[in-house]
Amino acid sequence: MSRRLGVAGELGAGLLALLGLVAQAPQPPPEIRRDVFRVETEVVLLDLVVRDKKGRTVRDLRPEELTVYEDGVKQEIGSFRFLDSRALGEAQEQAGQPQQPPDQTAAPGKAARPAQPAESRHLNLVTLLFDRLGPDGRNIARKAALSFLELEDRPDVYVSVFQIDESLKLLQQFTTDRETSRHAILRATGELDTQYTAATDQLVEATRQANEARDRMEGLVQGGATNATVAAALGQQIAMSDMTVNALRLTEALQREQQGRSSLFAILALARQQQALAGRKTILFFSEGVETPATLEHVLKSAISEANRANVSVYAVDARGLSTKSTMQAARDTLQEAVNTSMRQQMSRGTTAVTREEATIADNAEAAIRMDPVGNLADLAGSTGGMLIGNTNDVRAGIAHAVGDLRGYYEVAYSPSNREFDGKFRHLSVKVSRPGVEVQTRSGYFAMPPGEATVTFPYELRLLKAMREPEPPHDFPIRSRTFRFAPEPGGTRYTVVMEIPLDAISVTRDKDPSLDRAHFAFMGVVRSSWGSVEEKFGQDMPLWLPRKQAEAMRRGNVVFMRSFTLPVGRHSLETAAVDEQSGKRTVDQARLSVPQLQEPVGLSSLAVVKRIESLPKGALASQDPFRVGSKRVVPWVSEPELDGSEEVRLFFVAYAPVDAEPRPQIAVEFVQDGQVVGRLEPPLPRADAQGRIPCVVSLPPARFGPGHYEARAELRQGTYRAWERCQFRIVGPAS
Repeated sequence: MSRRLGVAGELGAGLLALLGLVAQAPQPPPEIRRDVFRVETEVVLLDLVVRDKKGRTVRDLRPEELTVYEDGVKQEIGSFRFLDSRALGEAQEQAGQPQQPPDQTAAPGKAARPAQPAESRHLNLVTLLFDRLGPDGRNIARKAALSFLELEDRPDVYVSVFQIDESLKLLQQFTTDRETSRHAILRATGELDTQYTAATDQLVEATRQANEARDRMEGLVQGGATNATVAAALGQQIAMSDMTVNALRLTEALQREQQGRSSLFAILALARQQQALAGRKTILFFSEGVETPATLEHVLKSAISEANRANVSVYAVDARGLSTKSTMQAARDTLQEAVNTSMRQQMSRGTTAVTREEATIADNAEAAIRMDPVGNLADLAGSTGGMLIGNTNDVRAGIAHAVGDLRGYYEVAYSPSNREFDGKFRHLSVKVSRPGVEVQTRSGYFAMPPGEATVTFPYELRLLKAMREPEPPHDFPIRSRTFRFAPEPGGTRYTVVMEIPLDAISVTRDKDPSLDRAHFAFMGVVRSSWGSVEEKFGQDMPLWLPRKQAEAMRRGNVVFMRSFTLPVGRHSLETAAVDEQSGKRTVDQARLSVPQLQEPVGLSSLAVVKRIESLPKGALASQDPFRVGSKRVVPWVSEPELDGSEEVRLFFVAYAPVDAEPRPQIAVEFVQDGQVVGRLEPPLPRADAQGRIPCVVSLPPARFGPGHYEARAELRQGTYRAWERCQFRIVGPAS
């Protein structure tokens, strides 16, 4: 399905980051590119595969035998035709010529190669996409991909090869050279490894040990035992076991989310990029399953919509092979764990402290019903007009089925009766009156405005509209602050920190009586002085809160950080949030001025430290400047208000040449009403390989009474100087 309405424009920042390598790659061959233009009328284009009971392609379907529905409303079909790409490929093979553009570089007196046929939609563009795979998965994926090359070795079939690691990597641009594609497949299946199974396996064992210790403690209490030594030992064992379980559960959740995010963004980005390509477009996705926690559900739906808008069908190959274990076993285990925890909580009747495990019952239960990674693969494939090839060690038959779908299909076009671009999902269905046939088609698409380059996900459409209102709404508070860090090629690195108080978000009762539900989304857009989008970031955030802990949890804030590089000049930052349940919206605006920095030494912005968190075990690498080793600094976003009994801690990063001599020095003064009330000159360690010296300095609470203060930092290195300052307020007496 395609919306031919101006697909040129800027991608969102998240997609640009994911496609960093792709953006620098050579352009596709000219014969598979098509002109992109705007028209006033939207056209929905559907590719349909129709088969009889024996699985054979039906090639004589008549238009009157077909009915298309959008959201249950019958649509008037504008065009209908059967495209036989096999016949075209055979004709080319007989001619001995692949489709090529005219050779503009032919020497004088020599004939140029024949031009491409006008009907470029007969081309078949196949993207082989390899997810992170284990050793067995790599072997199965390699055999399947090589089988495809053998089965579909025709000059009208172009093949590209991509690999998902921490980002999307291009291994081979579209080509008809099968030997080149073969080498790319071998590369893709020889260098990957999975990182998403160890935490789950460890979590099962750690949970079992924690439950055994807790059962022994409950047995002591119920039996009236008074052995304080035994009870203390068991209590310590329970505490240590809970710590292990919580750490592993958080690691597992992060791994699942990272795996799902990498896979789904790759599909979404490839589909969006292929909107500008002509032909029948297919992604063969080799994966062991896609994790889709609640925070990624909108990404899955958007990936499906983007593929459908671009006429891309996903054929998912389950690289686990023939499995004897139920794909839902992990879901059952997690759900049972949540049930057991809930039972223990009910039995305690509030007489014992609430553990962190108990506070995350809702997260566990919600995750459990979504832990079907192969089911998500099937949903992705079926919703885009493809199919899941799985539960077999010999996937050649499934690949042959996919190849058959490439060789003959119907193209149906219609102008939708609903012309409103409201960001809602439009469900599609196709019915055939001829008995004994099945139709393979797409599930639907999001009704997004044509040519709206700043919108990637539907929730962003509502936020963008709020930003564009003459009087931007401000229904609840949203706080943001931007911190400047190091100069980089092309500009200076900044980190924006956004904070939304949870008590401003509506909470409703979930269908589960033990849970409350909240749902909000936020977005930030950085624009140049002439209005072009330089960065875009955001998050859709559905939350489930255990009702007993909901009030306490709502006293906190949701904190979001995003780093990016901006060129020298003036910029604007717009941030927006929407409460999905109440419809309340908030927009905030700020100005950014990026200076020209040329000195060899420098200071980042000063940040008053709100807290310092330990990173979970297994946290992925990040460019977040607030991460220092195994810790993350969380800064104050609003005006810092510190209790007089607290330490005042400042975070900054000093920049100096590696092994600079003389060694750089830092001095920090604390000033009230023009008077210096404290001074620190902490020694600075040597800069790391990137010339960074991250620091946290603090002054004890006894130095400060109530009032407003300013912190001033000066970095010195030889004759070079750099200065920064910030403000904070002390409320309450000093200790």
